[in-house]
Amino acid sequence: MNWDALGAISELTAALAFLVSFLFVGHQLRQNLEMERASNQREILNQARSFFSLTRSDLRILVAVSECMRDYATANQEKKHIFNMWVVDYMLLAEQAWYMRRDGYINAASYDGFENLCLAMFATEGGQAVWPSLKASWGRDASEHFEKRLLESAADSPKLYDLLPYL
Repeated sequence: MNWDALGAISELTAALAFLVSFLFVGHQLRQNLEMERASNQREILNQARSFFSLTRSDLRILVAVSECMRDYATANQEKKHIFNMWVVDYMLLAEQAWYMRRDGYINAASYDGFENLCLAMFATEGGQAVWPSLKASWGRDASEHFEKRLLESAADSPKLYDLLPYL
């Protein structure tokens, strides 16, 4: 075997080694993305669990939310404040889920749950009362998406208290 043939074999071996390492790095990146997606999804679902435990752990919040969803206009200032902050807290979760879905960090089924609950919240009388003033607290793109979805689903969207009768 001459030196030229040995050099060609060495170059071929090096190219194959580079290709294998490149494929391995790509595989590792895909695995890391999947692990990050699972971690993000777990985190936002835990945040949602904590959010909904508020009405379970504090009767004052449950009463304010329940009353304001049905009849916001006659609620007192304290109940309106509690309800507004409860809605804003959920809006922040829904906005986070919207951006995560847009960027591929949460699966479609989980996102759909966040969006449907948000639409059901804004379908209530209280939700309709606070939406015009609260929608500006979201990013413009998320706000425009939800505004469009609210208009599309206005007639069919269930109210949150129909989905969760204890509210």
